[in-house]
Amino acid sequence: MFHTMCARIRAVVDAGLTHRHHLPPPDVGAVDPLVAYLLQRGWRIIDRDSQITAILDYPGSFQGGLNTDERRLTALDNNLQELEVELVRCDGYWFASFTSCGTVIGCDRHRSVPLHIGVHAPIFTTVLRDLEDQAGLISQQEVSTCLLFGACGHQDTPSRPCQLSRPISDEPATPHAVSSPAEGAE
Repeated sequence: MFHTMCARIRAVVDAGLTHRHHLPPPDVGAVDPLVAYLLQRGWRIIDRDSQITAILDYPGSFQGGLNTDERRLTALDNNLQELEVELVRCDGYWFASFTSCGTVIGCDRHRSVPLHIGVHAPIFTTVLRDLEDQAGLISQQEVSTCLLFGACGHQDTPSRPCQLSRPISDEPATPHAVSSPAEGAE
C-alpha cells in the first residue's frame, strides 16, 4: 500500500512538473515568444503582420494528410479547416482565437468551431493539447465519406461556417482597419 501511495504522489508531482514545462512563456508585450512556443510544438506561421498579432496552423491536422507537396487544392478549397490559431493582444492580455480542425460547413460531428481563450489562463495548455490531439486523430476517410455521402454533404446542414466575434486587437492590423459594431456571433 505504501508503494502504491508513493507511486501516485510521484505521478502527481511529475505531472505538475511536466505541465509547468509546457506553459506558455511570460507576457513580454510582443507575440514573438508565443510564436516560438507554438513553433516548438510543431505549429507553422501562416501570417504575421505586427508585434501583437500572428496566425499559425497545425500541420498534424487530419493525421498530417494535408501537409504534402502533391496537393493541388488548399484545405479550404475542399471544405476542410486545419487547426488554426490567431494570437491577438487585447486590453493588455493575450488571446488565442482557435478554429478547430474539421469541415468548414458540415455536420455537428465534423464541423470546425471557433474557440477563444486567454493564453495565460490556467487551462490554456490543456485546451491546446486537446485541440492538437483531436486534430491529429481525425480520420481522413471518415470525413471524406461524410462530405460526399453523409450528413456533412446533406442539404440540411448549415450553409455558413460557425463563427464567433473575435477579440479586437489593441492596434489595427492595417492603418485603415475599422471594426464594425454589427459584427457578432451567429
